[in-house]
Amino acid sequence: MDLIDMKLPKKTKKELKEYDQPIMEGERDRWPYGLQLRFETEQVKLIPSLKDYNVGDRVVISAEAKVTEVRMVERQSTGGEAKPQYTVELQIEQIACEPKVKKPVEKMNPQEYRKMREKK
Repeated sequence: MDLIDMKLPKKTKKELKEYDQPIMEGERDRWPYGLQLRFETEQVKLIPSLKDYNVGDRVVISAEAKVTEVRMVERQSTGGEAKPQYTVELQIEQIACEPKVKKPVEKMNPQEYRKMREKK
């Protein structure tokens, strides 16, 4: 499975002005808020290895989620054309988090994956 970068595309000054958004340096290289996961004390107690990570560390997340909402809205844009907007909401119900390994999990053969899992 290939990983897809969800970084928001850079907006032009015209686009930012159109949406009345101030141009702030650093705000252009962002990922959508809804893609962030926050683990509070209760969740860290369930996955104690989270305390061992440092800011900037990369981790592999495996999760099982349930689709809780699928929505499509079509609105007329300022250019006069209708553009569909989609929302798909997932509720993560089970999650595992582990340090990123040198070889991505999706590129491992079954034996390498099992060996990696056994080290835990």
